[in-house]
Amino acid sequence: MDEVSDMSVGEIVKRLKSNPGDVFFANTTVKVVSVDKSVKEGDKWSLGSIRAKDIENPVTLRVNLWGKLSILVNELSRGDLLEIKKGQAKNYSYKDRTYPQINCDDRYSNIEIKYKREKILVDGSNVAWMSKKDGKPNIDNIEIIKLELENRGYNPIIIVDATLRHIIPEKDKKRFEKWIDEEKVIQAPAQVRADDALVKFAEERGLKIVSNDTFREYENMYPWIKDKSRRIPFNIIGSQAVLHFR
Repeated sequence: MDEVSDMSVGEIVKRLKSNPGDVFFANTTVKVVSVDKSVKEGDKWSLGSIRAKDIENPVTLRVNLWGKLSILVNELSRGDLLEIKKGQAKNYSYKDRTYPQINCDDRYSNIEIKYKREKILVDGSNVAWMSKKDGKPNIDNIEIIKLELENRGYNPIIIVDATLRHIIPEKDKKRFEKWIDEEKVIQAPAQVRADDALVKFAEERGLKIVSNDTFREYENMYPWIKDKSRRIPFNIIGSQAVLHFR
C-alpha cells in the first residue's frame, strides 16, 4: 500500500470500481468543482471536503482534506487546480453503495494549488478602521475593497480580528455575523492576532496583502515584508476604493 503511482482521476475511479476494497496511494491533479466551506471538527481531527473532477474528463470524486490541510477549503474556489502528492484512494460505503474518494492527510500528503483567480489577502480590521462610522470601525469599507479587488480579477481572502465583531456599530452586527457564518470573512481565533495570521498566511502562500499597516515588527522574521510590491496600500473616497499597486 506504500507504493505511489501517478494516475488521473479517471484511472483512480476505474480501479476503485473494479476493486471496491482496494486502498492505495496516488499522485494526481484534480480540478475543483465545488467546495464544502464548513470544516468539521472533533477532539483530535478536522476535515474539509471538496468535489473535484479529472482535468481532462468529466469523472468526479470527493477529496477529503484532513488535519492542517482542512483549512484549505477557506481559500479554494471552483476551477482551482490541486496537484496531490500521495493521496490515499479508497471507497466510502453508504447504504449498499460505494463512492470513490481521495484522502489527503498533512502527515503523509502534500498539496500544491494553482488558483484560477489570483488570491490576495485583505487586512479586514485595518480596512474597517480607514473611515469610521459613528466613531467605530466601518465594515462598509470591507465591501468596497472586496468589490474593487473582484473587479480587478482577484479572489480576496479577508481576515479580521476576533474583537472587530464586538466594536462595530450595533446596526452592522447582524450583517457582519452573516459574513462570518458564510465564510466571506475569516475571523482569527480569539488568542491569535489577525496580523499574525495575515503575515503567516502570506508567507506560506506567497500572497500580497491589502493594508495600510507596514507590519514592520515582523521584518526580522519575514524579510519579504520589506518588498513594497507585496503590500498594497489603499484609500477609500466615498464609495470608491483606490488601490496602490506597485
